[in-house]
Amino acid sequence: MAGPPPLVSTGLSAVAPAELRYSPDKDDFSLQNCRAHVIRKANYKSPGNGQLVCKGRQSRLRVWVEGNNADARYHRAAYESSQRISSAIVSQRYKSELEGKPVDISGSELIKARFYRQDNLRFNPQLSHPRFGLSKQDQHAVKLSRWAHYANGVTELGAAPTGLLLKVSKIWFTPKHDDKAFTSQLRVLAALPVVAGVVALFSRGVFGEGLGRAFNNVKQALQTDLRALACSFSAISAVSALVSLALGASSCMTGSKLRLSSAVTGLIQFNKDKHLHRIYVLLNDVKDKPDAVSLLARALCQKIGRHYCMAEGVPILLNRLLGNVHAGPSEIEIKQAIERTIGSYLTEFSPTGSTKGRFLDPRADKAELLARENHLLALTNLVEHSAVHADPHENYMDMRHHIENGAEGLRQSVLEGSGSLLSVLGFARREKKDMPAGQKQAVTSLRYGAENMLNQAHQYGPVTRGLAKCSEGLRVFNHGVLLSLNYQLTRPIAKLAGYITEMALKRPNSRVTSFSIGRAVASSIWAAVDAFLILSLASGNGIAFGGPEAATKVKFPLNIPFGSISLGISIISTAAQMLLVAIPAAIMMGAAKVACSIEGWNGNVARPLELTGSRRRPLAWA
Repeated sequence: MAGPPPLVSTGLSAVAPAELRYSPDKDDFSLQNCRAHVIRKANYKSPGNGQLVCKGRQSRLRVWVEGNNADARYHRAAYESSQRISSAIVSQRYKSELEGKPVDISGSELIKARFYRQDNLRFNPQLSHPRFGLSKQDQHAVKLSRWAHYANGVTELGAAPTGLLLKVSKIWFTPKHDDKAFTSQLRVLAALPVVAGVVALFSRGVFGEGLGRAFNNVKQALQTDLRALACSFSAISAVSALVSLALGASSCMTGSKLRLSSAVTGLIQFNKDKHLHRIYVLLNDVKDKPDAVSLLARALCQKIGRHYCMAEGVPILLNRLLGNVHAGPSEIEIKQAIERTIGSYLTEFSPTGSTKGRFLDPRADKAELLARENHLLALTNLVEHSAVHADPHENYMDMRHHIENGAEGLRQSVLEGSGSLLSVLGFARREKKDMPAGQKQAVTSLRYGAENMLNQAHQYGPVTRGLAKCSEGLRVFNHGVLLSLNYQLTRPIAKLAGYITEMALKRPNSRVTSFSIGRAVASSIWAAVDAFLILSLASGNGIAFGGPEAATKVKFPLNIPFGSISLGISIISTAAQMLLVAIPAAIMMGAAKVACSIEGWNGNVARPLELTGSRRRPLAWA
């Protein structure tokens, strides 16, 4: 049996496994993906002609409405927690060196405070293993935080059950198609009636009959209340969000926050070296490219206020770091200079570096110190982000991910079986790796592809463009608003919770905690709306539990006859609402394809170059 990994000195009276030493050669960092992420954050896009142009209002609105999913939030919370630890290491090292004091990373209160945050513990369950040297209390704190993550998975499941069913249908039938594609829209059209019918059968059959018998001696109003509550996925989401918050709070109270072990200090220094190297690679790429520097500045200014920018709009931090890159004779010396500049920016009174040795007070200047730290995170988020490199680690998986993986496994099992029904019907086709598509098929696919119609609109006629844009607008509204009402209400509440944390408490915002607070409040609101309004109206009882009849001639639910039974489907249900929008969206996309065959296609030609002074402010990375 092989022995333990070799240990190396960390320079801090600690040792760490040799594999924890950072090596740029083993880094999965992609400069190309990083460039694309910076361009996206700067609200620019590439039209395919070598230029970069400012996004239009519709494009920015679509990005804002769609927001991000739970997986992206998990990654961002984990990445930012690691970046905050790196920030604490750099600032402590810089301050200690100027004061002539030894650097004590394992015992630094600031570093420990950043390490034991929920955003860090939750997505690093391996820390509960004894080999990382945490105390028993801290190991329990990691486990409690992980249980909070599992509870949050139930929250996400309860907040959007229709979304999960649609995702499963995509995995089964159109896994390779973009959601904008006409085929995907037909899949949604086929799935939504099934979802609406299942929910209707579930609520009427299970809750109407089962609870009706169980509570036949209970007052009718109470019975209605309980039925409404039991039917509400939002109530389940709210309760599980509260459970997640309680487990997170228990994790915070359980932790002892003792000195960090040598294994942990080696790990966090590995991450610090990784962040510094990636920052160097990005800055070295843009240093002699004015347009690239402008794009990078625009991306950073989304998070850095004007007070911390030069007259020309370039953030002070970026300007100082670019000076290091230009002045350094070698990569090692440039990285050392970058680390010193970051340390100076994070700790000294003036962000310009003109007050060397005059440090901000850790207590009196907590708000300023946190603001500077957030500025650095704005930069590190551009070099470490889920958009920069794929990281489908199981640490980020919740209940939804496991259900989706199960659906994918079932699909593969069906496809591997001979003569399966899905294969016969052609809904879930086998992968044809040995049958490359012909050139004619590729051109046809490009011509009639929804993605190409939307991103290369100049290749199509006005009717085709208009129909495709209207279809996409309806699709975004359907999936970003109707399907995500809980999420859209959660966003401002979570943002407010984070704002209060940073402005009032002067502590870094915990993304997992803020979003759990947002989910708890938003889901509670929707549970009340479901119970007091929607379910009562859908059952024909009017507003609230026993309130007056609704002022409408249309009675809910709409009873659809199926032979000897009738299925009641409320048009107030999410699936039914989406169906009403999905139908015209699919029709318009189909009409766009017909219009394309009539109007013609200009071919796969590049967009004309934007002239200097254009309102789209053309730039070039090179």
